[in-house]
Amino acid sequence: MNKKNIIIVGSLHHDIIVEAPHQPAKGETLHGSRWYTKFGGKGGNQAIAASLFGSPTKIVSAIGDDDFGKFLLKHLKKSKVEQKYIQIKKNIKTGISIAVSDNEGEYGAVIVSGANLEIDPYILDDKKLWENSSILMIQNEVKESLNILAATKARLNGLKVCFNAAPPKRISDQLKKLIDILIVNSNEAEEISNIKLKDILDAKKISKKLIKDFEMAIITLGESGVVFCENDSEPIFIKSKKVDVKSTHGAGDVFAGVLCSSLSSGMNLISSVKIANEKAALHVSSVVNINKKY
Repeated sequence: MNKKNIIIVGSLHHDIIVEAPHQPAKGETLHGSRWYTKFGGKGGNQAIAASLFGSPTKIVSAIGDDDFGKFLLKHLKKSKVEQKYIQIKKNIKTGISIAVSDNEGEYGAVIVSGANLEIDPYILDDKKLWENSSILMIQNEVKESLNILAATKARLNGLKVCFNAAPPKRISDQLKKLIDILIVNSNEAEEISNIKLKDILDAKKISKKLIKDFEMAIITLGESGVVFCENDSEPIFIKSKKVDVKSTHGAGDVFAGVLCSSLSSGMNLISSVKIANEKAALHVSSVVNINKKY
């Protein structure tokens, strides 16, 4: 079977993870237990998740000509993600993320986008990029103008457009018209809908509102589960699997990558959400190796 490509236009970050007892309050200095580095960026994480789940995957991104960039390329080489469309920028630093992971497995992070904001849009003109492809994935860690251009070209080439609206910000009307599949967490859902999300019923209410603008709307709710809605159907809620949480860092990216890979392979939305939910739970409950298949 000739599987369709998934294309990601998105960020690559050199992640620095600090483990601490809790998230620091304003002005507070904590004693952490350890720190380590890892491959990251929403674009990179989603690309690897889609690839590990079996979809041929390409990423359009940029890194600096520095040690952090070399670190990212080294890790990407362990996956089957195509690197042809990663630009190496002179005199611009690779993007980074610094995250604090606490005893509950939750995290807070700060990103410095660096080269991710300098991706040259001309690369999207390469016709070979779009060949035999089914889904474009975009996020909020690159310029919106690049997302709009990528989504426009994807539509012209017959691809569906999946937008993971993270970090949260208002979606412009121009971009909104180009999106088929919207993936948001509870914070992002509130930001986009202007509705307070306190429980599952609120999530269902928001998803019904979102499908007025999008073909599919998926709201991830962490340990509670996920709510999703499609076209004029009623919202559906799926519980999360109960797992021993090690860290939630990157779980949303695993969910998004596996979801799009499943949809690309021909699965319906409910089956795709179920399996993406399961793989995200597996991710938060274990130390995930880049070579481990989802």
